[in-house]
This record gives sequence, C-alpha cells and structure tokens, in this order.
Amino acid sequence: MKTLQLYLIRLFFTFSSRLIPALAVTVAARMFATPVRRKVHNQLQLDILNKASRFTIPYRDGIELAAYRWGDKTAPVILLVHGWTGTSASFAHFIEPLLEQGFQVVAFDALAHGASPGKTANLIQWTENLIAAMKQLPPVHCIVGHSLGGGAIVVASSLGLNTNKLVLMAPLSDIVKPTEAFADYVALPRKTNRKMLDYFAKKYKSRIEVFGQNWSEIFESDFNVPTLIMHDKDDKEVDWNHGKRLADQWPWSNFITTEGLGHRRIMRDTQVISTVLEFVTE
Repeated sequence: MKTLQLYLIRLFFTFSSRLIPALAVTVAARMFATPVRRKVHNQLQLDILNKASRFTIPYRDGIELAAYRWGDKTAPVILLVHGWTGTSASFAHFIEPLLEQGFQVVAFDALAHGASPGKTANLIQWTENLIAAMKQLPPVHCIVGHSLGGGAIVVASSLGLNTNKLVLMAPLSDIVKPTEAFADYVALPRKTNRKMLDYFAKKYKSRIEVFGQNWSEIFESDFNVPTLIMHDKDDKEVDWNHGKRLADQWPWSNFITTEGLGHRRIMRDTQVISTVLEFVTE
C-alpha cells in the first residue's frame, strides 16, 4: 500500500472510529475481507495451468468455483487448498512431482481468488469452499493446505473429512490475531476491531455455528489422521506460533520447523516438497 494511501486510511479510521463507529466497522470489514487478486506471471505457473483439465465446483447461491485437475482421473486424489491472495497456481512446484508419484492432483480457486467469482472472502466461506470441493471428488488420499487454506482444513475437519492424510503448510490457527495485525496496520482501534469481529460473527452466525460457537472454538478439532505440519520460523504473514499451536492440539501430528523460507518460499523449496512427497507416499 502506498504511503499516502495508507496515511489517508489511518486518518479515516482514527476519526471515524470516534465519530461514526458503525461506519468504521463496515469499512474495516470490507477492507479486511477484500483480497488483492494476484495474476499468474511466471511461465511455470502458466504452463501448469495450461496442462490442467478445467471444471467447476458448485458452491452456493449459484456460484461456481474454478477448479483444475491433472493426471489420471482413476488415480488417488491429492487436493490442494491455496491461501489468502493465492490461486491454484500457487502449488505449481508440487504438481509434477505428485504426478510422477502416480497421483491425480486437484485444486480450486477459492471465492474471490484466481478465476473464481466474487470480490470478498472469509474463513467461513473458505471452509465451505473446501467442503463443496470434497463433495465433488472421490475419497481423497491427502489434502494439502497453505496458510488460510490450512486453517480452513482444520475448521472443516471438525465435521470430518473423507481423507487419509493432511499436510498443513504455514497454517492459520487463530483468526483474531490476523485481524489485530490488520487493525494495527490501518490504525483501527482494538475496540473497533472487536466490533468488526462481532460484525462478522453476526452476519455469518448460522454458518459459523456449524463449526463452533465462537472464533476460537471453530479451530478445535480431534480429526485424528496422519498429519504433517510445516511452518517457517521467519514467517512474517502467519506467525510460526500458529503452526505450533496446531501441533500441540494434535499430538498425533508431525511438526517440522523450517528457517529462512518465510510464508511463500516454503511453497517452492525443494526440501519441503521432498518432505511432503515422502509423507504422502509412505
């Protein structure tokens, strides 16, 4: 965000939070839920998407999500779930290695991301997107999620998932902390931030209650399948403690800490990819 733009946004929230708090909450909620659409730029991502068979996944209210399939449709399925501002192409470095191991690979663009429709998205919708995808697929051998995608997998797992394994890379395990980081960045007072969380809770009340009674409870799950959790110590977007918290909650999981990869390079690291391949094939 440009310096002048950020200054004006901070100025707006500083005064509107005091004078017109309802407006501040509405604008903040809209900003927080609006992703920056990232275009596919590098050749590897373009080549990978061009090799895919494209289809759609019915979501709700007539919305269909863009989806991609690589490999033999009769082979065991690996489902990939990207993170915030990502797309199916975010997993470009994983596709060929998984295909070489005899898997069928499926990915979808979440609401308001990639080729899927929409302007805003949130964790509950992301979780519903995953559940919608699972309904369209045969039993899935392993679900691999990054960032918010990993968080959505955890939330969805409280209802059970038809899969043998999970891989969570830099997974989100707390939605409150990211909203507080957003609030600090745009100079939104913590009191107003809490009202923003209440705004989302009220708007999606019936849909949240499917997974839990509050923002913390929705991440509580005892979905006991072999799980690999990987998180980088230098992650600036989703702190390493998110992954550690999940690992502590799921003692049956294997938690691996990397260093120097941050939030996105972990998706391209050859050693990380090798570790994931070894886990899904064992």
